[in-house]
Amino acid sequence: MNEIDIVIAGVGRFGALHASVWAQAGARLVGACDPNEERLADVARAHGVAETATELAPLLARLSPSVVVIASDESTHASLALIALEAGCHVFVEKPLALSAADAWTIQEASARVGRHVVTGNISRFAMPYRRMRERLRADAIGRLCALRLRRDFSRSWYASFGDRVHPVWESCIHDIDLAVSFTGAPVTRAMAMSSAAAGAAEPSVISALLEFEGGATATVESAWLVPDTAPDTVSGSLELEGTIAAEAELLGLDGVIRQRLLSDALVEWTTTGSRVPDLSLWPDEDGQVGGALRREVDYALGVVTGQRAHDVIPLDEACWGIAAAEAVELALRTRQPVTVRSLAGG
Repeated sequence: MNEIDIVIAGVGRFGALHASVWAQAGARLVGACDPNEERLADVARAHGVAETATELAPLLARLSPSVVVIASDESTHASLALIALEAGCHVFVEKPLALSAADAWTIQEASARVGRHVVTGNISRFAMPYRRMRERLRADAIGRLCALRLRRDFSRSWYASFGDRVHPVWESCIHDIDLAVSFTGAPVTRAMAMSSAAAGAAEPSVISALLEFEGGATATVESAWLVPDTAPDTVSGSLELEGTIAAEAELLGLDGVIRQRLLSDALVEWTTTGSRVPDLSLWPDEDGQVGGALRREVDYALGVVTGQRAHDVIPLDEACWGIAAAEAVELALRTRQPVTVRSLAGG
């Protein structure tokens, strides 16, 4: 693969990790953008980046990179993606693609118009357990898919740290909404949801949603930011973040069931500082490099933008379906009424 020039937009904790992973995957980081100049300087120094800016458009005009990697705050994803597309760049954007279906479909239209790819960082699709589940489902191992059960819980301390910067639908539920779209291969037609502001913050920290998909399958999506600090630490690898992610997924078909647990006792560490059940699927250290789902995600994006592989793991229309579903869940929470998802094909 010829070396690909990239610009990182957003160099916080996860953006800095992306800078490392893309470089390890063979890309050349030529520029970085972030409104926080101190953080920007740290990442630029760590990766030998000479060109930095607090705004993206002028930086792209100077550098004309092949790819813009967007790892900024969720509220900026759509606007930065459009800036990058209009500058003629391919785009990798961390989840969520946007915070509204209208913005998501606008990105899809712009992508088609300018002939540039947009890859959404729905990392769970690249984690091996979920990949195996999808492959077995496609192989008809459990017959027709009738229902899905998905749950993802997080450390309560994370909620105070970063969980309430955006509605939890976009921070936590979006992972499992996207997985449900991936497993069904269909858009959501109707959503119902309830929540509890159990953590005492402005946004609900506990969400239960029921989704109906085109074709008739249903999915329950649940999320709670209430795991205590005494729970085993599961976050392992290159990201500087301690805490717990406890997730479960279940696919129920006419001929069988497939179940998965992210928090398991396959590997356990008991030490004087506490207990750990490290997850090795997301971004583990592998011989001094970042591996796991994050590396596979980046390799996939590089393959897509260089034309070496099809855009088939997280096609843009499926990313848009997930955004439409998440928006419907948020609306159902706000109105306490079922919501029909109308924006299934854009517009």
